Amino acid sequence: MVVRQVVQRVRRTALALAACAVVAAASAQDIIDGPPLPLPPEPVAPQRVPGPPPGQAESLAELLARALPFDPAVKVAAAQMAATDQRRLQAQSRLGPTASVTVLNGRALEDEFGVDLKRHTDRAEASLRWNLYNAGNDMAELNGTVRDVEAAWQDLRRAREEAAERIADAYLELLRVEGLLPLAAARLASVQRLVAQVLQQNQAGKVSDAEAEQARASQLDAEIALEQVEAERDSARQKLGRLVGDVVRPVLPADLPAPLVLDGRPGSLLAATLRAEAARARVRPLASLLAPRIDLEARNSLGDQTRPQQTTTQQRMWLLTARWDLPLGGEAQARRSEVERRAEAAEAEAERLAMGVRAELDALLPTIDNTARAVSRLDQQIAQYTNLVKAGELQFEAGRRTLAQLIQLHDSRFNAQQRRADQHRKLQSAQLRRLSLSGALLPAFGLGSAPGRADTPAPGPWRPVSRRRAAQGGCSPRAFMRPFGP
Repeated sequence: MVVRQVVQRVRRTALALAACAVVAAASAQDIIDGPPLPLPPEPVAPQRVPGPPPGQAESLAELLARALPFDPAVKVAAAQMAATDQRRLQAQSRLGPTASVTVLNGRALEDEFGVDLKRHTDRAEASLRWNLYNAGNDMAELNGTVRDVEAAWQDLRRAREEAAERIADAYLELLRVEGLLPLAAARLASVQRLVAQVLQQNQAGKVSDAEAEQARASQLDAEIALEQVEAERDSARQKLGRLVGDVVRPVLPADLPAPLVLDGRPGSLLAATLRAEAARARVRPLASLLAPRIDLEARNSLGDQTRPQQTTTQQRMWLLTARWDLPLGGEAQARRSEVERRAEAAEAEAERLAMGVRAELDALLPTIDNTARAVSRLDQQIAQYTNLVKAGELQFEAGRRTLAQLIQLHDSRFNAQQRRADQHRKLQSAQLRRLSLSGALLPAFGLGSAPGRADTPAPGPWRPVSRRRAAQGGCSPRAFMRPFGP
């Protein structure tokens, strides 16, 4: 019967403490004053990338939209973001109280006033402990973890940007070789017609055997060039398929727009900046090294069936303690100096990344302008060679141009077409890199800059709760105290 009563009291007290803990957690939630953090994306079970209907052409934007959620680097960043958000919840929970229930059952042989006693102890106790002040350590850690979540959010954005850049680069390479393939086939077809014409003239005795052999060598060169382009096409298609984890469908031409704002704020740079802010937020002033720690502790006895009873029994108590911890070996100062040096290193790393991004952006601008002019001039040159080839074929039939000159015209036109394809590929690569460095790569393809879904806003800045808001209620007692830390 006694044990049953103790168990019932323990259950009632546990329910009451659970309710208190929920209220305290809600109060601690009010410490964060700003836009809500984005929800971490749900973990994605490993599976194949869903493909479009068989035979249907697929644009670059459509390919990125279906392949990015399944990219391994993106899934790693999403898991890291979820883990970082859990660390933020742990830091936030330290602002609330800690409830505990203790049940003690024991037997002892004691000597009391020279008499041996066999004491049976059945005791249950509930306690509530709340750290009211610890020199702003918990608030500084919460501030840092909030920034860590924002940095992890930007890391997820960085992973999506890098995956999109890899896939887009392979897609553009496939477009280059597929655009060059019909040109190589057209060259081979024109050379084959020329060889047939030369062989017919050789049989009629109008051209020598050496010229016929030269025509066959030209045809062999065109066949080799076509086979090389076909091999490059197969290799590019295989690489793109490996990157997206699926069979590649027919591709469509891709036009890369210029970024509207060249602010140089990709996910990697923003993540480094936020980590520097998180490291700086964890640095506390020197006064915090001498500040006390203030704890509030309350205990209530749920039941005590000690037989025989002790002289005094404590039923309930509350205690407010202030404790100064001053390590004499310099540990506190060394710990603060370590955090400060880490903050300086993080800020220097963010500055290094910013300088690198700006330098690469500045170097891309003349490259894009020069390459665009080269593509335009090569288009004019190809048109000129096309007219020359048509005129040369007529002149060869009339006997006013040699076979070597006509073959040279065919080769020069194909070489110009190859250079044009290479320069256009270089231009697209520079434009793609420019979009990535400007933080506009994902929006350029309609994917948004937010992880998981395009309508998720970026986390807003975090601000400690003000005294005025704390006075309005709903906050923990820690909010009424001004911490030493930031």
